[in-house]
Amino acid sequence: MTDEHHDIHESVTPMDDKVDYSQWSSEKLLQRVTALEEDLRHQNARYEILAQKRRTSSPFHHTKRSRSARQFDPSKYSTRLIALKFAYLGQRYNGLEYHANNNTRYPTIEEEMWKAFDKAKLIFPTPNPDLKEGEPNWEGCEYSKAGRTDKGVSAFGQVIGIRVRSNRPLEKQATEEGANNANGASEQDKSRRPSDGEPMPPRQVSFDAFKDEIPYPQILNRLLPPEIRVLAWCPSPPPDFSARFSCEERCYKYFFTQPAFTPTVGHESLLSAKDDHNRQREGWLNIEAMHEAAKKFEGSHDFRNFCKVDPSKQIDNFRRVINKAEIVEIPGREKGVLGYLDLADFQQHQQSPPAKGSKSHGYVIEPTVQQIPKIYAFKVRGSGFLWHQVRHMVAILFLIGQGLEAPSLITDILNTSKHPEKPTYDMADPSPLVLEECNFPSSEMQWIHLGDYTGHEAGVRKAGGKGNGKHGLGGAVDELWRVWHKHKIDETLAGSLLDLVARSIREPIADDQSEGDEEEPSKNVRNVESQKVYQGGDAPRLVGKYIPILERPRMETVDAINAKYLKRKGLEPPERNRGAAE
Repeated sequence: MTDEHHDIHESVTPMDDKVDYSQWSSEKLLQRVTALEEDLRHQNARYEILAQKRRTSSPFHHTKRSRSARQFDPSKYSTRLIALKFAYLGQRYNGLEYHANNNTRYPTIEEEMWKAFDKAKLIFPTPNPDLKEGEPNWEGCEYSKAGRTDKGVSAFGQVIGIRVRSNRPLEKQATEEGANNANGASEQDKSRRPSDGEPMPPRQVSFDAFKDEIPYPQILNRLLPPEIRVLAWCPSPPPDFSARFSCEERCYKYFFTQPAFTPTVGHESLLSAKDDHNRQREGWLNIEAMHEAAKKFEGSHDFRNFCKVDPSKQIDNFRRVINKAEIVEIPGREKGVLGYLDLADFQQHQQSPPAKGSKSHGYVIEPTVQQIPKIYAFKVRGSGFLWHQVRHMVAILFLIGQGLEAPSLITDILNTSKHPEKPTYDMADPSPLVLEECNFPSSEMQWIHLGDYTGHEAGVRKAGGKGNGKHGLGGAVDELWRVWHKHKIDETLAGSLLDLVARSIREPIADDQSEGDEEEPSKNVRNVESQKVYQGGDAPRLVGKYIPILERPRMETVDAINAKYLKRKGLEPPERNRGAAE
């Protein structure tokens, strides 16, 4: 430091000295500022060193580790074959099954399930070089599924079998743990040990296959979208378990409303009937006729005319057994808000006209008890089903319910000797269809449902306890409530608006209407340019003049379809009697 700098420091170091900077030159002032800045840097450096020492010496200080990708070693873990029962709402998904190189607008259920398994490191698939990174790969996981649902179809009891990571100690780990326990044994225990030269028996480590195991449903539900929920798991399925081939019975439900679509007012919307004052109005379904027709599906039948043929599978056995088929009313549902359906002009059957000279006001009657709309379902149980079989069955039932076909049509179409070629008709919409159950031998499958138990034997908690995966924050019930609540509010708002509009557009008949002006209903089938046909969607389709099913063009026979596919692919005919059931 120069003498001049030294003079500057000496002259201002004492804090109580008064310095007259007005007498300083510009050069001297710049030197003073530079010196003060240097002192400030030194002081800050000293303070930072002291603060760091205090932080590191504190007993509450925790150093945050840098997050790095940790390699997962599957060889350190044991695995086990389990079965999982799960449910999903399929409207936002492109079906259950994932197909490689098939890019779709919506993901599949298997894609979401695989991402959850992979993120939780629950499966160790065999690497497949043909698959892209992040693409579902079930190779080596003993993966099987009970049923394949199509785009838009839901499931409440889908089942898969899969080999997953387990908490069960490996044999080497169990031996080491047993040795450590032996080293810390009491003198009494040591006295019971074999003498020198005798083999030491392996120490058995206690492991409860359920209570000590990974809580698979809870872990997967934290990673899955709210529309997909794992409901239960089976710890010990049979060694040769296959969710597909071990399934004894599958149950489907197809939901629909009564009326199927909003009824049309006026005599032109009435169907013909023997009793002219009991004619069914368009939009309503004849539930009794549908139930009568559904019972005709029961038993063993050839359903080739009630499915879509997939020539790539070369199936020639279309015989399936239907254990039970019926139309059931869904109980326990709160009544809706569509009160206008109780008005006379919208009811299922034509009401008797009022007495002459009285005020009709469009035959308006005020509802006393709200009865409609009701919810029904076509419920069918069977050992297996063909591709799109249930949706084809429902499509014919809707035609019968609308009065466009007779229940005897079922018997006619099932007679493949008389009708070997399938008539052309559209299948029902996929959204209302649900795979409700997949049943297995009860003696072989013990299901542990969400909320049954959780924790170790010393502190087992019953259903309803915090963290059991069923109730509470993040539980399946809470997550599904959110999904339901959103749709329920949407339904209530849309229904209230529909009811408001339907009521407000009514125009009462004039009081002075002459007796001769009263319109007489036609006794014949209404003459319409385009028939409304309900197929399970949100609205009916206009199909033009309705052509009865048995009068429509026919498709090619199954043998012709299969042979044409083989010729196009240059393949040899496979072994006969193939007919995979799903």
